[in-house]
Amino acid sequence: MKIFSALKAGFRELWAHKLRSLLTMLGVIFGVGSVISMVSIGAGARYEMVEQIKQLGVDVVRVQRRALTGEMANEALKRSPNGLTYGDAYALDDLCKFAVEVVPVCRVFADASIDNSLIPSRVFGTTPAYVRVSRLPLAIGRFIDDEDVINAARVCVLGAAVKRRVFPLRSAIGETVRLEEEDFRVVGVLAARQAVGGSSSFALTDINEDIYLPVTTAMDHFPIYLEQALPASVGAFWRAFRQMTRRPPLRERPITSVIIQVQDADQTVEAANVIENVLDRRHQGLRDYEIMIPAELLRQRQQAQRIFNIVMAAIASISLIVGGIGIMNIMLATVTQRAREIGIRRCIGASRADIVGQFLVEALVMTGIGGLLGIGTGVGLARAISSYANWKTIVSVESVVVSLVVAAATGLLFGLYPAIRAAAIQPVEALRAE
Repeated sequence: MKIFSALKAGFRELWAHKLRSLLTMLGVIFGVGSVISMVSIGAGARYEMVEQIKQLGVDVVRVQRRALTGEMANEALKRSPNGLTYGDAYALDDLCKFAVEVVPVCRVFADASIDNSLIPSRVFGTTPAYVRVSRLPLAIGRFIDDEDVINAARVCVLGAAVKRRVFPLRSAIGETVRLEEEDFRVVGVLAARQAVGGSSSFALTDINEDIYLPVTTAMDHFPIYLEQALPASVGAFWRAFRQMTRRPPLRERPITSVIIQVQDADQTVEAANVIENVLDRRHQGLRDYEIMIPAELLRQRQQAQRIFNIVMAAIASISLIVGGIGIMNIMLATVTQRAREIGIRRCIGASRADIVGQFLVEALVMTGIGGLLGIGTGVGLARAISSYANWKTIVSVESVVVSLVVAAATGLLFGLYPAIRAAAIQPVEALRAE
């Protein structure tokens, strides 16, 4: 009953001074709101990061072609004129003992169209193992097979978005898609996969927009895609030049990347060292490639995320401390204003513990209401940030509970000293104060 009476008195005191109470609670409101919004941004970034790593694969090492400029580009013409090549993939398959699958990937410049209408898409050449290493589920049909690669067959597999855009009301299997001036038969369609990216520095492209060809077909028919798409006139010139000149041997043809799947995710760093040694020898020490280890990227991003969370927690803590100081100041002023009330209560039998309890309950009520309003503010901020900046945010139950606990702790900590000051007032002196 004493607690109920103290709560009732606390609410009555807040209601009697509504504006003062609201201004006092602002620090707590913004502190709790900032905690929830920052934690939700961090949780959203962490979710996207983990999803990206899942798509990249924690058990793979990726070797990417690197664009060179200036003096390094001139040096590349002497040492490694073709950059990353199909032969590099063969060498890695032979020499890297950690490799389970070695998958060459060649992004090419090719405009896709149907009925003379261009199809927004990216075109890649690869091998059958790509669908296993990248864990791409098929919706219908099949992926590229070994026979397609050997025969440089004119077949293709469509991403879900491409299929939906081109063949919305019928099956795509057996249909024809034109790439530049040549027709390709559709043999499969990939299942839709949620696109992940936006807030991360290694955000992925949307695979639903991709078209896949046998790697030999891609290298035979189209120029490799080098960062910027070639203008139409350059593409036409390249096709004419290809018809007049002999193509280099298959193993000397450039590719975009190589994906190496290892037996165990813990072997990725060791595999990367072996890959680096093999490519350094083949490229005569020229670093016209870069190695990416998704599992290592995840660890680095998680460490950076922890630092970010610590900084955000420190900033939010400052807001809560400022709010707590405001509460303590107001309550110290209230002790002086309510000295007569304290004296009367002491005279009719209230103990010092009762006075301390009363003021602590009032502080808890103030911070509790401020905490609830702060939760609403934090959730609103998280939603606004998600909508405006297109960042994924996740408001967790844990962050809400922690925020309420922190708000309550702030009330107890900063309300304790005013409560002790109130209990220390002598009844006679309190009555004389008026």
